[in-house]
Amino acid sequence: MNIRIIHAFVIASALLAYSQAFADPGHDHRNLKVAFGSPGKESEVMKTVNVEAGDQMRFVFDRTDIRQGDVVKFIVRNSGKIRHEFSIGDTAYQRAHATMMKKIPDMVHNDPNMVTLEPGETKTLFWKFDKPVQGKIVFACHEQGHFEAGMKIEVVLGK
Repeated sequence: MNIRIIHAFVIASALLAYSQAFADPGHDHRNLKVAFGSPGKESEVMKTVNVEAGDQMRFVFDRTDIRQGDVVKFIVRNSGKIRHEFSIGDTAYQRAHATMMKKIPDMVHNDPNMVTLEPGETKTLFWKFDKPVQGKIVFACHEQGHFEAGMKIEVVLGK
């Protein structure tokens, strides 16, 4: 076989695999490694925070007294009639995620620090704030236009 044909086949196969990986609007980052914490375990939970995501483009937390070192169980309920997202990150992470969501707006999340919630749905996340954070932790929704409309809460972790 001609080497050019083999190279073309390899490149075409790689592009097809790459496009298929992003054709699915969902993705999974179970082994997530980030600068603002790490996935927690239910057996380690120190606090539970109930969060309501509503169509007024606001999150309502029943508490925000999160401290460095806490392992938090977030119970997030979409009380609205449209899809919302709940994302935990620092400012840099949320900026990068917003850029990605603009490129792939129908992305669906089921990650340790981020979930997509359909209307009426409730999901649970366990997050360990075990790494020093420069600045604030940002809880955000990056569904199209939601973050820009104010669907975010910034929290400075207590010591």
